[in-house]
Amino acid sequence: MSWESEEAKQLTWEYATKSVLKCNVRILHMVGLWPLTDSLLFRSSTATIVVLCVAHIAEAAVNLCTLHGGLQDFTLALSNVSVVCVGVLKLTFFLRHERSYCRLVRVLDALVDSQREYVHAEPPLAALFKATQKRTVRVTIGFLVYAITQLVAWSFAPLIAAPGTRRLPFQQIPLTDATAFLIYELSYAMQVISIIFIALINCQMDCFFMATMLHTAAQLRILAARIKNLRLHNEDMRTIFISDEEAEVQVSAERDVTYNNLCLCIKTHQQLVRFVRHLDRIMSPIAMMQLGLGVFNGCMLIFPAAYSAESDALVKCLAAVPTISTQLLLYCLGAHSVREQGESVSLAAYSCGWPDAPGCCRRALLLVMRRAQRPLALTAGGIYPIQRATFLSLLQQPQEQQ
Repeated sequence: MSWESEEAKQLTWEYATKSVLKCNVRILHMVGLWPLTDSLLFRSSTATIVVLCVAHIAEAAVNLCTLHGGLQDFTLALSNVSVVCVGVLKLTFFLRHERSYCRLVRVLDALVDSQREYVHAEPPLAALFKATQKRTVRVTIGFLVYAITQLVAWSFAPLIAAPGTRRLPFQQIPLTDATAFLIYELSYAMQVISIIFIALINCQMDCFFMATMLHTAAQLRILAARIKNLRLHNEDMRTIFISDEEAEVQVSAERDVTYNNLCLCIKTHQQLVRFVRHLDRIMSPIAMMQLGLGVFNGCMLIFPAAYSAESDALVKCLAAVPTISTQLLLYCLGAHSVREQGESVSLAAYSCGWPDAPGCCRRALLLVMRRAQRPLALTAGGIYPIQRATFLSLLQQPQEQQ
């Protein structure tokens, strides 16, 4: 299996039905990002989202230039527009590398299918696969519902404000009640539609990578179980020098089968290592954007809340911080799981009874152990490793800024 030779066909709605990333791909399709058809209408809707986001950014620039409020209003406006800017960058990056994303899904599905027969033969591994599938779907749907709830609350909050204020939900522009044209209504609709779609694209791309990482970690764990269960220490191996020719032939055949199974495990490990590298190349820029956005928004929201005597500043901070921290946590926990399960392959190779194995098996296992000891690191921007400790260090950044 090679991503260079693998044909990056466009995914379809029918193909997504059989994919382990079905939920993530279909949600990204419904929010206007991932095309599952060749429809011109879908491409036009994606272009409309981009145009609305550009208009939103333009209004944000007007807002920042004409803003006469305090520090809280300024930081809140910067925080809102930063989400739109990063969402547009993610959308643009996806459109430029759409074939790579399709290839990523197809290769992951092929890796899962290659180990499916071993999963069915071992009930614990089958339970692990099902648990991973359920976990990714639950996190994806849960985060989708949470994001929609927050977006609806923020979008329609101005409608229940005091009469006559005519405030916009995210960015304010100079308006008067005597405006002849429906500038306020059009601006309101533009901000709400653009922020809902781009924020959902932003969040669901993070969920897509989270699901990919968790499935990759599960495949590494299944591979470790396969290697550990090779039974190279089988007592029958020690009877190879007995005088009974039939027994000798039988043991030799069992040794060949064991070695062939080990070769299949090594091939799967090589494919998973290449897949993680491919995933890192695709995810690295997106992760860097999200980590930078998380630190920036953390500073923009926590700093004014810490020095403001008004309770609404604290409420806005408490409402936004869970979303920011959760998006960072998705990357950190997913990448940490891949790294951890990658290292477990080395331990499995060491625990499979190699001292009693034939020389060819010992040499092959040595190569597996040496390769598996090299961490399968996923990075942000190709320079910043993502792991569980990264999440804690990023949460400390806004506090240090104070």
